[in-house]
Amino acid sequence: MKIYGHCRFSYFGITDTGRAIRTLEDAGRLLWNPARMAVRFHLFEQILLPSIRHQTDPDFTFVIVATNEMPAPYRERLAALTADVPAVRVLMTSDRDLGGVLRPVVAEASRDHTAPAVHFRLDDDDAVCTSYVERLRGAALRVDPGGMISFSGGVLGFLDGAVARHSGHIHSYIAIGLAVVNEPLSRMHPYRMRHARYANVVPSYMDPTFPAFHYTLHSTNNTSGYEQTIQTAGDRTTRITRTVEGTPELAAGGVTTPDAEQRIAEAFPYTTGAALRAAIEDTARPLELAERLDLPRP
Repeated sequence: MKIYGHCRFSYFGITDTGRAIRTLEDAGRLLWNPARMAVRFHLFEQILLPSIRHQTDPDFTFVIVATNEMPAPYRERLAALTADVPAVRVLMTSDRDLGGVLRPVVAEASRDHTAPAVHFRLDDDDAVCTSYVERLRGAALRVDPGGMISFSGGVLGFLDGAVARHSGHIHSYIAIGLAVVNEPLSRMHPYRMRHARYANVVPSYMDPTFPAFHYTLHSTNNTSGYEQTIQTAGDRTTRITRTVEGTPELAAGGVTTPDAEQRIAEAFPYTTGAALRAAIEDTARPLELAERLDLPRP
């Protein structure tokens, strides 16, 4: 059974960001804003791409969808970064219909709709554990075609003020690594699923017993404004407030917990919690990142 991953890299289309970004001018101002792109490339390089490169099961395809009209420095850097990662295929398009873009990919995965296939999703600033594809292949044998798979245990890394922190994280049907097992004739892809809502209408397999993901919260998670690049204790998001106040080590001023460090060591043996936190802290300085990566300056 073939396994295909899907990632949108600042894709200009009809998606969760595309509803607010309707023209190429909007995309240039918001989606391809230099501050945002410096941060997205930094996290793509430091967090997502290593997790794809280090998979214990290399027999999968990871499709990154990006837009032809994205400025040339970004197109060129994306191509260069992924050129030596065998699993990665960059799909450049001017089509704003993501379903149409992925239709031939879905058909290819199912051997022209003659066999079941597995599709998972991953954002460009998150990561899956090194055993993710291996575990996904095993889990797919437990799920009838048409069902979904959620590995719901992982770690949350977030920017809190100018400091990065880590905690363990459990989230049923989290989008990170969420997968669907397609029937041979199905046109389903992971971006058509509304996370937990889809879980109410199809059978699913969930496994929270191992650390499966790194969920990254930082200064440019969305496309709405870049003047304020860090959040202070007075304007924390609800999720960050809940995490800090509900974790004794973090509430006491710590940056991580023994549980989080153990999860990171198991899931991402090629790095450390300290290195991941340093990468997240860098997102508070997009101008420095742009200069370091030789990208257009904000």
